[in-house]
Amino acid sequence: MIKTQVLVMPGVLDTSLGITLDVMAAANRLQALRGGSAVFDATLVGPGGRRVPTGTGLEVGPVLPLPPASLAPGGLVIVPGVNHVTAPEVLAWVAQPATRRAVRWLAARADAGAQMAAGCVGTFLLGEAGLLQGRCATTTWWLAPCFRERFPGTDVDMDRMVVEDGPVTSAGAALGQADLMLALVARHGSAALARECARYLLLDRRLSQARYAISAHLAQQTPVMQRADRWIRQHLAGPITLDALAAALHMTPRTVSRHFAAAVGQSPIRYIQRLRVEQAVLLLETGAGPLDEIAARVGYADASMLRRLMLRERGVTPGLVRAGARG
Repeated sequence: MIKTQVLVMPGVLDTSLGITLDVMAAANRLQALRGGSAVFDATLVGPGGRRVPTGTGLEVGPVLPLPPASLAPGGLVIVPGVNHVTAPEVLAWVAQPATRRAVRWLAARADAGAQMAAGCVGTFLLGEAGLLQGRCATTTWWLAPCFRERFPGTDVDMDRMVVEDGPVTSAGAALGQADLMLALVARHGSAALARECARYLLLDRRLSQARYAISAHLAQQTPVMQRADRWIRQHLAGPITLDALAAALHMTPRTVSRHFAAAVGQSPIRYIQRLRVEQAVLLLETGAGPLDEIAARVGYADASMLRRLMLRERGVTPGLVRAGARG
């Protein structure tokens, strides 16, 4: 059984905290049914009062004050997501006194040998504590540009839903907390127990968050990206080259590539491919014609190329998309 502290920050995402507690409770319950001992011995801790407001204004408690980090060497600390959506909101939040106290506590707990796990915006706390320097990590997909800029010493992997690097585990956007918790059950219990928890709670394990990223949302990062996204969509049915995109933006191809890397962490060609796949999925879900016709409408003369890209970007085939749309 691993001593586990769940760091509850003001504004914590209700779903993220709930999933954290539910998965631990399920793991302990299922383990008991097997005649085994509990996997997690969990307490709620935080830098605020005994009752903490969640992202929807409800209160959760009792939450213990942050205990001295050295009193409980080792163990596990889990940081659920917090209800901040934009980069300015997150940066203002990490500068708050309560957040800085939590950051210092996390750093001290890590020095005392604790393992760390965080999802969604909670990953920023690990970065602020210096725990991601030289490590691979992920975060919520729409904040990836801010995350990369804030923590340049971190290898940011936005393709995986959960990234484990030594004692640090990180996960993607809000409901990625479920994937994070199943990974922790597998590590501290067993892979079989994690699978049983997933079945018990009707949770599907997802390996990648790339399929959930919305290109239009990423494009809002900068005015240059907004113009680029608009031009690409207008020319989606025809051939698009980096040179043509650069000319439309009145930039050099190298400058355009730098903008894409900084704003969305992708090359312009990869962004175009993902945009075409998104549009193709939309057309498939609405039943708009045969696959060859849909492929042509998103810029591919060969439907087999579209199939390959859909498998790479979404992990699905055109047939599965249509079957899912029909229910």
